[in-house]
Amino acid sequence: MSAGECAKVALARLLLSGANLLLLDELSNHLDIEAREAVEETLSRFPGTILFVSHDRYFVKTLADEVLDFSREAHKLPSL
Repeated sequence: MSAGECAKVALARLLLSGANLLLLDELSNHLDIEAREAVEETLSRFPGTILFVSHDRYFVKTLADEVLDFSREAHKLPSL
């Protein structure tokens, strides 16, 4: 299976498990446009909470209600 197909199968398994919280890390990486759209549509209908990490601004804008930014620039942390 392609990376997109694997991601869709893994997501389907999670959604069918009855979980009310999904923790996802860079889910949109390595997906073609069709797979990304399917994942976005599926996640937008998830009734629980989704905590995800993504560098993809479009993915974040599409799905996120709230954004936590932990970059150094966002918090003006001193360099280490």
